[in-house]
Amino acid sequence: MQFRKKKSSHLNIDITPLIDVIFLLLIFFMISTTFINATGIQIELPTTVSQPKPEKQKTLEIAITAQQQFFFNGQPIKQKQLKSTLLKAKQGISDNGLIIRADGKVQHRLVVFVMDTAKQAGIHKFSIATRPENNQADD
Repeated sequence: MQFRKKKSSHLNIDITPLIDVIFLLLIFFMISTTFINATGIQIELPTTVSQPKPEKQKTLEIAITAQQQFFFNGQPIKQKQLKSTLLKAKQGISDNGLIIRADGKVQHRLVVFVMDTAKQAGIHKFSIATRPENNQADD
């Protein structure tokens, strides 16, 4: 008596095209995605012609809105709390400086107040954030 041999059928699924499509989609999304490093604070920065130096180290940041609201590293603070907040923040970080992001409509006295308060807190290096000017109509 002879028994029939069972034929085992191995189904092979070629996943190479699937991997190609996934890589193409990955590349498409990597190229088409833009990353914006912006806080949720609405500030219209003044424009400048010169380009700012890129920051390498972590710095402290004070933002002043057009409504004269103060934000420290994205967190709202009161004007009275600024000095104590800067003193606490400076302890954990070396003297990397302070970035002041003030709306263009903010009174100059508030920017000077922030600069003076920073000096009182022991921060002697600070810069004012601007945005590049669009030179479309050069005469």
